[in-house]
Amino acid sequence: MRQAVAAFLAEASGEVNHTAMVLLGTHLGSHNRLSTLDTPEAADSLAAWCQDHWGGGESESARTALDTIRRAMDFWGARGWLASDPAAKLR
Repeated sequence: MRQAVAAFLAEASGEVNHTAMVLLGTHLGSHNRLSTLDTPEAADSLAAWCQDHWGGGESESARTALDTIRRAMDFWGARGWLASDPAAKLR
């Protein structure tokens, strides 16, 4: 996770919520592989975790955090690092 988060942050453009990525990496375990997100329950689990942290995404900071997480999932998927879309329920 740590390397995947670092790769995304190094290449991301525009507004990025670094705190959201740190929280995600901590939640998933920075020592775990990105494939932790390639499980059948990952989309439900990620959506529940995001709901706990940012609610429905009404505030600007919540929208930025959720957008950053979606962008990270897209970034990892585009590189073939994820086979599924764990952010499907965040879209």
